[in-house]
Amino acid sequence: MILEEIHIRQRVSALKLKAAQRYNICPEKCHIGHLALEGMLGNQKLLNQIDGVTGTSETMGSVAVRSMRLASAMRNYGLKPGDAVVVIGPNHLDMAIPYYACHFNGNSMCGMDPNIGPVDIKGLLPYIMPKMVFCQKSAVEYVKDAFDAINLEGKIVVFDDEKHNLEQFIEENHGTEVNFRPAEFNHSEVAAWLMLTSGTTGLPKVAVMPFDTLLNGICCWWEKFTGPMKLVLTMSTFQWLSALVFFITAPIRQYTRLQFSEPLTPQLLVGAINKYRPDVTAWTPHLLGQFLQATEKICDLSCFKYILIAGSPMEKPILDQLKKRTDAFLYLVYSMTELLVPAFDYTAETPFGSVGKPFDQYKYKLVDDQGEELAKTFKSGELWMKGDAFFKGYLKNTEETSKMLTEDGWFRTGDIFYRDEENNYYFVERQRLLIKSAGYWISPLQLEEIIRRHPAVRYACVVGIPDKTLMEVPVAAIVRNNGQQIDPKEIFSLVKESMPDLRQLHGGFFYLDQLPITPSGKIHRTKVKEMALTAERILPTSS
Repeated sequence: MILEEIHIRQRVSALKLKAAQRYNICPEKCHIGHLALEGMLGNQKLLNQIDGVTGTSETMGSVAVRSMRLASAMRNYGLKPGDAVVVIGPNHLDMAIPYYACHFNGNSMCGMDPNIGPVDIKGLLPYIMPKMVFCQKSAVEYVKDAFDAINLEGKIVVFDDEKHNLEQFIEENHGTEVNFRPAEFNHSEVAAWLMLTSGTTGLPKVAVMPFDTLLNGICCWWEKFTGPMKLVLTMSTFQWLSALVFFITAPIRQYTRLQFSEPLTPQLLVGAINKYRPDVTAWTPHLLGQFLQATEKICDLSCFKYILIAGSPMEKPILDQLKKRTDAFLYLVYSMTELLVPAFDYTAETPFGSVGKPFDQYKYKLVDDQGEELAKTFKSGELWMKGDAFFKGYLKNTEETSKMLTEDGWFRTGDIFYRDEENNYYFVERQRLLIKSAGYWISPLQLEEIIRRHPAVRYACVVGIPDKTLMEVPVAAIVRNNGQQIDPKEIFSLVKESMPDLRQLHGGFFYLDQLPITPSGKIHRTKVKEMALTAERILPTSS
């Protein structure tokens, strides 16, 4: 059964009442784990998940039983609310089981992408201190080494190893769904998600999302969408916000997820969309642009009703191209890991380039470099926000937390915005990406937009590298359209026509076949910067 209309806050209230009756507790004690389980038990024949690679699927009822059995086994093993659990792997059908079990038990879940390397795992585990890790065989040695480095005896459950998999762990620890009850604990003190920041500009940090904050955030995510949803295409893994949101909301919002147990390729994605006809998904602009260009005549996107687009600013040609292929509502979201929720109210009437207008439930202000609020329109400043759906700090990292959260509760986004006279907000630049050269700030996004005007340029990414004289100089990594030849003088002339001398490409540029991206589909600027330091660059004087 697919519900024809869902108002998320009414749905949450109804599930709380049902769970309270089932477990004989007051509704206030029901957390998001109660709601997810109640949603599954109330519609057991509905599919919870489909693997787009193998075609296998699993119902809500089956996922509920397996998750309760695992949660029971985890308790019997000794885990308590607030204990951390790490889940690493692709989106096969077993991934959802520890995910939901953690929510039932009040365990703090940290999802990691299957491509995460040993350096990141070893750097993150001292902060997370997990009691248990679920992973593939390919990650076991990394995890063991990380445990040894911090003298921690954590349990490792291996999805694809018959001797150490979920069923074996459940059997050894007498897990059962009989008389199972979700754990009770303080929702504001226990973290539901330990979320890794993307790491596009540095090493990941661990953002803490308590259970009560998470429930507020989920309500904010889905308030705009009251129409029926049948199938949500989930492209990212648990390290990324969209997957975490899509997984927890499926039983609450009553839809099926389409996910992939192998790395997602354009061919696999085209086949899945044409076969299963999902009606909701999330994309980053970079991956969306690549997909649209490669699939114009072979993929029908008319099935989509809602497409969330987030991660970086949207280029108008990509947006126009997408609108030609679908009538879906395109929800251009400004958010970040630490915010959890969409920060602005984006509607069909929002002018292009704007992220939308402020929500009533949050406070906003733009501040200058001295922290003074900017009252005038069209004045650019850093966006500060305050609300009850944002993260509560970085795990065991007070120094980084103090950089982001003021003593009176304002969250510093680190992003520059301005607003117009209609109170529409416009993203200008990510503050930490700015390049300081000879005392002047240079915008990489502005330079990228100029370079992309060249007809032979497909993508451009500008980063700063050290310079003895100027402190930093901008360098561009350029991906050409089908390998077309470019006269370097044309690139430098484009920039010279638009920018003053101090903001030229003094570090030159170099070519790449493709830009490195994170698993969530964002351009990996840290890797581009590493490449720029060793690349054979074309300099203005050599062109």
